[in-house]
Amino acid sequence: MDKGRLFRIICGVMIAIIVGILVILFVSDDDTASEFSVDMTKEYSDTASWMENISDDTYISQITIPGAHNSGAQNVALGYVMRCQETSIAQQLEDGYRYLDFRVAIEETEDGDKLKLVHNFASCHTDGNLFSDFLYFDDVVADIYKFLQNHESETVIVNIKIEDEDYATADIQKLLLEQVKANKDYWYTENEIPTLGDVRGRIILATRFNDELASDVTGLNMIWEEQDNRVPADIPYELYVNSDYRFWVQDRYKYSVEDKYESVVDGLENCEADETTFFLNFVSTAGDGKFGHPKGYANALNTLLMEYELKSETSYGIIIVDFGTADLARHIYYSNF
Repeated sequence: MDKGRLFRIICGVMIAIIVGILVILFVSDDDTASEFSVDMTKEYSDTASWMENISDDTYISQITIPGAHNSGAQNVALGYVMRCQETSIAQQLEDGYRYLDFRVAIEETEDGDKLKLVHNFASCHTDGNLFSDFLYFDDVVADIYKFLQNHESETVIVNIKIEDEDYATADIQKLLLEQVKANKDYWYTENEIPTLGDVRGRIILATRFNDELASDVTGLNMIWEEQDNRVPADIPYELYVNSDYRFWVQDRYKYSVEDKYESVVDGLENCEADETTFFLNFVSTAGDGKFGHPKGYANALNTLLMEYELKSETSYGIIIVDFGTADLARHIYYSNF
């Protein structure tokens, strides 16, 4: 065998190995969704329009709302440690989730700078193909607009966090404001808690960054400190106070399953959510090991949450999960009725 042919064979094998490793890293190890059973005879069991059964004069913070953590991270690089959802954002809306968690960064394209969805340093993609297009902010909000056109009784909170070390907050805020202003009828951008009647058919903007442009268009400005400790805190949630409202946050994303579940339950039993107070209770965790694995932890935590008896006519705030299903959303929002 000549050296040239041997070299090509070796290169081919190496490429195959590299591609195989990348594919393994890109996808999750387990695509099996957990099966739950809920009462489907309820008049509000339709996950696509459950908010139509809630009074207009109810403040958003008084509603128990299912949320999707890292909503764009269905198809993401390093899937074993970065993947957080089983479904697209469009499907999450159909499944009843009304709080979406967007992490954004700037991508330079031939058509100019665009916002893309990311999870930390890993880019989110449109499908499971390793070489598919990035998942862009403009495209996912277009899906939200379409959903709201078809379900005018609903509202969606979109909470935006910047995860980009290469660009200034002002650069990213500028691109965000361009999208909001071009579609202003779809957005609620006040930094105060609205009633459901004020925002049906609209997106409630929420942000986790400072207003570097002095635009006065931040929506609900919710900035909280990273809760990245592994050793359990005596009180697992923190209180933050704005001028017109306040919000509790439990987001211990490096806890073990046991510690995380105890934190979630502690919040459910002790944190108030009312007309002037939000409560964001994250069920999601990457675990307390060296490498995160959201899917494995979500399987355990979502099962525990389904087994937890949420009281009827009770406001638990926003309960935010990884790998959420329609039945898990029902279990959460049924507590409103």
